[in-house]
Amino acid sequence: MKHLVNNTSDALLYITDCTLATVAYMGSLKSKNKSDYNRQIEIAQSAINWIIQFNVSNIKSRPFDVISKFNGSVKAWALSKEN
Repeated sequence: MKHLVNNTSDALLYITDCTLATVAYMGSLKSKNKSDYNRQIEIAQSAINWIIQFNVSNIKSRPFDVISKFNGSVKAWALSKEN
């Protein structure tokens, strides 16, 4: 939650979670702009890569799922969310 952001790691996690929420929403749409959807996946992937690269701890929610269950692959995570 935005009001719990107290440092740069929290900010990165918050923005990543928000971007992943957008990816999940777009993935659930029956009709979507594929280029916009892929762009959001790429943005989320960059954020996940930075979380891993910078050894961010206390990872929760969607970023945790992507890293722990999908080996850091936003694309694989997104495919699991599509209808």
